[in-house]
Amino acid sequence: MASPCMAKMMQPLMRYMMNALMQVTEHENDPTYKEIQNFMNPTSVGKPFVDAPGTFTPGMEPRYKETGFGMFGVRLMTMERVGMKAAGSPHDKGITWEKFCEHRGYAAPGYEPKHPKDGEKAIDGKIFAIDGSGATSTLLAEAKKVAEAAGSDKVIICFDGMTCPFYRAYCMEDLYRASNGCPKLHVYIREAEPCDEFDAGGMHMVTPLKMKRPIPVHKTAEDRAKAANDCKTFLEKSAAKAKVNMWMDGMDDTLEAAYEARPWRWYVVDIASGTVITSTGLAPFNMKGKLAKIKEATATGSKYTAAVSPP
Repeated sequence: MASPCMAKMMQPLMRYMMNALMQVTEHENDPTYKEIQNFMNPTSVGKPFVDAPGTFTPGMEPRYKETGFGMFGVRLMTMERVGMKAAGSPHDKGITWEKFCEHRGYAAPGYEPKHPKDGEKAIDGKIFAIDGSGATSTLLAEAKKVAEAAGSDKVIICFDGMTCPFYRAYCMEDLYRASNGCPKLHVYIREAEPCDEFDAGGMHMVTPLKMKRPIPVHKTAEDRAKAANDCKTFLEKSAAKAKVNMWMDGMDDTLEAAYEARPWRWYVVDIASGTVITSTGLAPFNMKGKLAKIKEATATGSKYTAAVSPP
């Protein structure tokens, strides 16, 4: 955060406003892909399009500057995509339908989820150290190490992307509070909201949630490692308040694609069977439902663990 004290002071208000904005259904459960798609592209289900933050439609006017996050009819934040403007053409127009489909493809109408579902085997893949050592491992090997070190039969795999304002404002702190002390393995992935190509919420460069160091698209492994180290430091000072085990996805984004993890996502995995106990849906929609799933899946004696553990 560029202004951590201000962000912390505003955190309760931000949680209230941002959760309300991202409540995409009448129910509070973690929403399906289809429910999110219907919300983000209302014209796909015959609803009128309102040009407002978080909604998109083919042929929409590009969004370079907009206001949002209001209370009592008053808009509280002006969001300006100065990083996209500085990047030049074709990014300087701001957010377009084409950019939405490129960077938020899972939320585009018609996309069907392919990630590992509850009760299915977790997908393994190569992960990379962020300390410059060149060390590599695999996702499930490190997940097992983290769980065993904590004496746990399960682990939360956190696919991280710090440019999402919800992630850094409060969602990770809420995860740590809701997860019953379950150990976590963090994997840094491609940025979902790089300041130069898709500053979706417009809060990367301005507003109280702006970042101390803006993060553009990762062009090299060194770029990604630098962002991952920043994220590790952020988590250790805020959400975790302890050492964080952080790796990163490869530059081919294999794990991000397999787990459909943008902008960030959480999976609870049973270590003995290598099976997904539960996962949260596309972030950051219906956070109350996501946190409820995590809390139940990580509770002592959880029915989810019994359901997937081998006899």
